[in-house]
Amino acid sequence: MLLALCSCEEWRVRSLIELPQPTPKPTPPPPATMPGVTSLPTNTKDYTLLVQYHLMSIEVPIGTVSGSEELWSYLDEEKVSVERSTVLGRNGLRIGLAKANHWEDLRKILVRMTGRALTESTAMTLPGSVYPVTLKTGQAVQTIFVSHEDRTLSGSDYPAGDNAIVLSCTLNQDDPSMVMLTGVPQIRTAERQWQIVSEGGHMSMVAAPVVFSFEPLTFRLPLTSKDVIILGPGGEARRPFSLGKHFLIRQREGIDFETVIVLIPEVLAEPTKR
Repeated sequence: MLLALCSCEEWRVRSLIELPQPTPKPTPPPPATMPGVTSLPTNTKDYTLLVQYHLMSIEVPIGTVSGSEELWSYLDEEKVSVERSTVLGRNGLRIGLAKANHWEDLRKILVRMTGRALTESTAMTLPGSVYPVTLKTGQAVQTIFVSHEDRTLSGSDYPAGDNAIVLSCTLNQDDPSMVMLTGVPQIRTAERQWQIVSEGGHMSMVAAPVVFSFEPLTFRLPLTSKDVIILGPGGEARRPFSLGKHFLIRQREGIDFETVIVLIPEVLAEPTKR
């Protein structure tokens, strides 16, 4: 795990969020507790729990998805808590959660909005591992202001780099189909610096990007395996210095387009190779 400490003009941020690693449970849950898994070995030593991310990225004219009452009527925006949802909204972010059985309805709405089939990519990680979702690459120097819970504003100039949302899932030990998804917006600089990292119990020097994490905008979503998360711009994303504007809005030929992320985390059991 790479850890970089960086400071901007007005606050100090950390590179990556640290999440607790789950402790193996002596006996596995019954198959019914893990959607998508049809059978489990009788001993936890025989399998490894994995998190598979199903990711779809949609780009449409601004307001097409983020302003759709039909789409958002399926989504629970208070799963991140009312207070956190309000803070995210003031910074131009909108997040909602839908149960897995609503995915087909949501998919049809999104296909109708975009006029084409959704393209899906997948990634597999261990629980607690970090999974970055890059939203914009090769951005120039950016000035971003953040609205905090107490409604104060702080802003900084950030070096050129890539804008991403970094995700991590941890599992409930009593029921591994229950997932806690944590996400934080980050800027990873194009310029690399030499940093000391620990890997496999050994220290080494590597050239790596400097990472700026917007920790005041960290969000956590409790969900069940195969539930659907939609992340898009909120109304405040139209403000020129908002995080939502810099991360989820781009202009092409004079028209503003919004990026909307559809994410479906799924818990799987992989047999352990002997």
